[in-house]
Amino acid sequence: MEPTTSAASSDLALRARAIRTRLPGQMLGERVEMAALCYGPLYSLAEIRQNVGAVLPRRLGYVRGASLEPIETYAAPIPDEVLLKYDDAARTGLFSKFWVATPTYYQERQVDPWIVAEVDGADRWAVIARWD
Repeated sequence: MEPTTSAASSDLALRARAIRTRLPGQMLGERVEMAALCYGPLYSLAEIRQNVGAVLPRRLGYVRGASLEPIETYAAPIPDEVLLKYDDAARTGLFSKFWVATPTYYQERQVDPWIVAEVDGADRWAVIARWD
């Protein structure tokens, strides 16, 4: 009778897992872990802005930061290899929003944009790609 009990518990575990995957809050920890595993350290939005701005050289009297724009409305050309990285990240289902973060002095955009993504259901962000 043990194989039947083992099979029944296995079926219950599979069913519970299937239910859990349909409930976004139940999978939050796993999404955060997978995002960190696949894309490196996760950051708060303030840390993302600080890290993006830090690529600019210091200028006396200028504040370094980052402007964020939804990737859907970003008008400048994005290189093909960066688009492929974005698509791969979007297909994982780990992220709810994707943004292009551009280093700025005040609101004056500079070069070297980044694609960053918010982990679905968490206030943690991953760096997906950089270019220029």
